Amino acid sequence: MAHADATALGDSKAGQEAEAAPQAATAAPPSSHKRRLLLLTTAVITLASLFGPISASGLWDPPELKVADLARRIALNLLGGPQTLALQDAVNSVPTLGELARGQLPFTSVALGFRLFGLHEWAGRLPLALWGLVGVLATYALVSRLADRAAGAFSALALATMPLYFVHARTILGDIVTMASIAIAACGLGIAAFDRAEARSVRRGLWALLGLVGLAAGFGTRGALIGVAIPALGIGLAWATIRLSVPRSGDAFATLVGGASLLIGIAALALGLNALGTAAATPTKFSMWVGAPINPPRQLPTFDEVIHYLGHGLFPWSAVLPFAIGRLLRAPSETDPKAYERQLALRVLLIVLSGTALGIYGWMARYVGTLPYGGVFALAAIAGVAFREFEKDAPGSRTLAMGVAALAILFFEDFREIPDKGLSAFVVEGARFPDSFKVAGTRMLKIATLAFVALFFVAFMEKDGEGKPRFQKDEYLGYLKTIRSLWNGNLWFTLLVAEAALIGYGLLTFLSHEKFHWRQFEGMSRDVRELAMVGWIGLLVLVLVLPPLVMIGRDVARLVLDLLPVRRAVVAIGSVVAFGAVMSFGYYPALAAQISPKEVFEAYENLGKDERLALLGVGSGSASYYAGREVPTFNNAPTAFEWLMEGKERRWIVTRASDLPQLNSMYRGRSKPPTNLPVLDARSSEILLVSNRLAPGEKSQNPFDAWILDQAPHPANPLNANFGNQLDNVGWEVTTPDGKVVDSVVPGKPYQFRIYYKVVTPISGNWETFIHIDGFQRRYNGDHPTLEGKYPLHLWRVGDYVTDIHEFTLEPNFTPGEYSVFYGLFIGSRRLEVKRGRQNDNRLEAGRLRVR
Repeated sequence: MAHADATALGDSKAGQEAEAAPQAATAAPPSSHKRRLLLLTTAVITLASLFGPISASGLWDPPELKVADLARRIALNLLGGPQTLALQDAVNSVPTLGELARGQLPFTSVALGFRLFGLHEWAGRLPLALWGLVGVLATYALVSRLADRAAGAFSALALATMPLYFVHARTILGDIVTMASIAIAACGLGIAAFDRAEARSVRRGLWALLGLVGLAAGFGTRGALIGVAIPALGIGLAWATIRLSVPRSGDAFATLVGGASLLIGIAALALGLNALGTAAATPTKFSMWVGAPINPPRQLPTFDEVIHYLGHGLFPWSAVLPFAIGRLLRAPSETDPKAYERQLALRVLLIVLSGTALGIYGWMARYVGTLPYGGVFALAAIAGVAFREFEKDAPGSRTLAMGVAALAILFFEDFREIPDKGLSAFVVEGARFPDSFKVAGTRMLKIATLAFVALFFVAFMEKDGEGKPRFQKDEYLGYLKTIRSLWNGNLWFTLLVAEAALIGYGLLTFLSHEKFHWRQFEGMSRDVRELAMVGWIGLLVLVLVLPPLVMIGRDVARLVLDLLPVRRAVVAIGSVVAFGAVMSFGYYPALAAQISPKEVFEAYENLGKDERLALLGVGSGSASYYAGREVPTFNNAPTAFEWLMEGKERRWIVTRASDLPQLNSMYRGRSKPPTNLPVLDARSSEILLVSNRLAPGEKSQNPFDAWILDQAPHPANPLNANFGNQLDNVGWEVTTPDGKVVDSVVPGKPYQFRIYYKVVTPISGNWETFIHIDGFQRRYNGDHPTLEGKYPLHLWRVGDYVTDIHEFTLEPNFTPGEYSVFYGLFIGSRRLEVKRGRQNDNRLEAGRLRVR
């Protein structure tokens, strides 16, 4: 690793400058005051991120609830817990290892919390948060001993704000114990093997003992293949790599620890892989050598499956990590030989361990499915060491800043287009992102991403202490002189011609629109007309205004950063930590509240505490945690509905959203006149609170109220048509997103297309809806699931008035004029026959729509 290697945190020119600069230019160690402030900030953020929100959301049913119930049984039978932990009509016996489907240590940790503090979600999460804290401390200890305290603090900050880590630290899923155990093992064995500055062999022996404790804890959580092989091989292979590349130092203790780690890792890997092959033949048997039940996914994962979910589960740190890894491939900047050797060992350890973990998790995925990545601490340490290197001597790099910005925007687009990526940090198969959080979650991520990109770019734009001039009038005016003289004045001439053409084009467009109505101009779309009217202004702004504004913004950034008492690296890592804090205190707590039944039970406590309650599709254990008692639990909607409607008293059901359509249909069939089922709490789109009646002053929050109407509608465009002798088409209309009816639309703006039906006979088939807006050789094709696919047509009852609402936006190339509207129902290539009304190929001719 020579200085000729590629510089990961700088562009080529900056790398050449760094080579020419003497190593003595390395930044001085931070003052004791700044060091204490950094450590205090790290401690506050770590404690807040790991412990702050542990009671903010309820248990996720079933992933968390299943683990909590098994831990409750352990606390009751093995830890001498009180009889209040025994639930009526529930299994209260000691769980078997097969039921646990992993090591017992995570369950015992949760059980200890229940034993000490009772059956509360925070009581079960507290021990896991403590495990998370221990993992952060181990990471800090490893990096601070082999690098320095600032790098250790940076690494701890990164780990505490990585979603994959803090989510598991404060949810009862259990894998935080695995992550912390691997960090503990790597810390103890790594310091024992590579910290040769510690002269006392007794202390190194204690570190080695700590490493063995970490290996034992790892085996007790995820077995040999993950809990032992990953940290032991990480240390052993790192030691072997350094031993082969660096002359022998005669450190017998390092040889003992490194060699023993390598042998333990190889043995654990061999035993684990052998057990994995054997277990694949007998999937019903659980093996601690494997550490996970054999559960091959339906679709075999690709080699990059682990990297794929890490990208979203570690965001925003995943936008920085590729460049941080590149930085660690460069030789350390230390001049002291011993410090250089420790830094080199740390880099090799982190890269080898994270790569080993990636390989083992990727190989196991084909047999056991996707598991939460346990080597998170190594990735956090890579980021921390890289930022520390940048703080000391790395030059600024616009290339790196743009690369991080590109990755951040790419990940944000994934979150926006595929909201389920927001659940990647949980690593729970089959989880569904709540619809009720999509808009708010996307907005939160958008603001945080933009702020992060801006701050990070400013921090990495230039190097500390370069003394660049600020607010130079000559520089601003020099820009205008440059574009006038560039290419012998040809660029300036081209810009003048383009500006004159845009002015003329805009003037002709204005005259046509206001007076002459020339056909060539009237056929333009609205967006093109508006662009023609303001294009000449846009060119002036782009050429004459925007570049000087960018230079002024650059100078403001220089001024602010020069006035700050911290270096640019601190601003850079601060931007990532701040984004991680938004995820920790904002995004994930709000998401967890949507997927937990806690809010629903709180609503029940306020509205019907003393009235009868039942569960439909929700784990019975939820009631034990939140209602304080066992309640009837139903597995199908008809049985639950009959219970709901029994007697004259008011009753309640906590139900999953997937069962609401059937309940609503049955309620409409029973009530006179037909009305929708009362929903008293719909804050979550996944779990709802319903009742058989509304009390005075209460208002239903049934999400189907906008679709299934209690009264006949009066659409703006009434029709008398029929589809298949099953549905009468009452008419249609176009509205704004807030429901205001409009008689014309503007391309590029969002609208809602509403089709009104009356059910004549029971409907056979699951028909989808198509909408065609045709004219001027253009077509808008609005194929979509009827009622968003959430209320199947076979549940529509005779006499129901139904509104299908489709959100649409016409493309900018739709020119002004009258367009024909057609719509209908289809399955595959077959359309439902139009029995009454004008039609074309079973497309109902619904009328005209004006486009402005």
